[in-house]
Amino acid sequence: MTKPVAVLPEHYQHEDQLIRKLLADRSRVNKPFPEKLEKRFWQSLSDHAMQMIRNISVLAMLVYIVVGLLNFPSIYFLASKENLFHDSVVCFLLYVNGAVCLSVLPIMARIPSLSVYYQRTIIALSFFGVFFTTLLTMQYHEPLLIQYGSYVIIFVYMLVYFLTGARPFILLITCCIAGILPLPITWSMGVQVDLLNYFYAVIFSNFIGYFISQSIIGKERTNFLQARLLELDKIQAKSLSDRLIRLSNEDVLTGLYNRRYFNEAIHSEWDRAVRSGEHLSLVFIDIDCFKNYNDSYGHLKGDDVLVAVSNVFKEHMRRTSDMATRYGGEEFILLLPNTPMSGAQVVANNIMQAVDALNIEHHASTVRPYVTLSIGVATWAGDPDITETQLIAQADSAMYQAKADGRHLVRVFKPEY
Repeated sequence: MTKPVAVLPEHYQHEDQLIRKLLADRSRVNKPFPEKLEKRFWQSLSDHAMQMIRNISVLAMLVYIVVGLLNFPSIYFLASKENLFHDSVVCFLLYVNGAVCLSVLPIMARIPSLSVYYQRTIIALSFFGVFFTTLLTMQYHEPLLIQYGSYVIIFVYMLVYFLTGARPFILLITCCIAGILPLPITWSMGVQVDLLNYFYAVIFSNFIGYFISQSIIGKERTNFLQARLLELDKIQAKSLSDRLIRLSNEDVLTGLYNRRYFNEAIHSEWDRAVRSGEHLSLVFIDIDCFKNYNDSYGHLKGDDVLVAVSNVFKEHMRRTSDMATRYGGEEFILLLPNTPMSGAQVVANNIMQAVDALNIEHHASTVRPYVTLSIGVATWAGDPDITETQLIAQADSAMYQAKADGRHLVRVFKPEY
């Protein structure tokens, strides 16, 4: 008997059970998953983030340009004359810093081979984005521009925590280091820093972003599990559908194709052969004295013979287009597209030798003390007067000629049969 096709592969079944347990225990959803599932989760967030970047990159670029065009003139209204040049340079450098950081992501998102570096790139961009934004903001001389720079820092945190799909804790450590480092650098330059404004803009906002991001990640974990469970359900449905199709096309005992499927296949291959002018060969096979075998050894032993012989047929179907069919009882047909008569004869002889080599005891046979075959071969070579039904009949006739000539033979159809 052929081994039943699993509705859902074992590793998928294990994953399905794990996900259902996680969803049933809400306290476990916000905790890291087992390694493979956790890796898949973060990869899905990265893929989602990259897809979003691809979708909005052009619009984001236009918005950024417009913001820059509106932002630079405001410096003339906010900065005093003595600070105008200095603060304008700072504003320009802030703008360039943002442009460089933001331009890397669309480039990476559009080159699939770079996707494996996404998480590391995000961490690096987050560090440099926060570091230079904080450092440059501290260089403003005008208090209003310093306040304006604080809003920019908060906006950078929003981008980092809510849109990147990176791990919140790693971002927290990265952004803390990137936000704190500019402080001693600024002090060494003799620049006075409003510590309260710095605390709210750099430290407090960082932690707020982290906690909100953690909450969002928790919801994303639930969404991920539900989406993955839906994928597994689809896989199971497809597996079940494939199984039903396979069962409807296969002989249950031998695992070969059944007669119904053969009738469909030969019709398709016949049309292809007619269009292309290629040869189409059939090999009709019968197990010699099989009724005697069943009467002497029993039907269960007879089933074992059918399976063993069928396995030989499977081994000799070298091409994906070749097909072995259980035509009925102990009769089989091999469908060999694009195969001339000589090639079909080689296949038939090889199969006969392979079955002989099995040396399956058959003392009730009138031919040999082991199981043997009688084989007929017929080939369509372009004759417009021959139909597919007639080709089957020719192969069948050649097989009966092999029996008439003493069995355990290969015979090729000839018109005089």
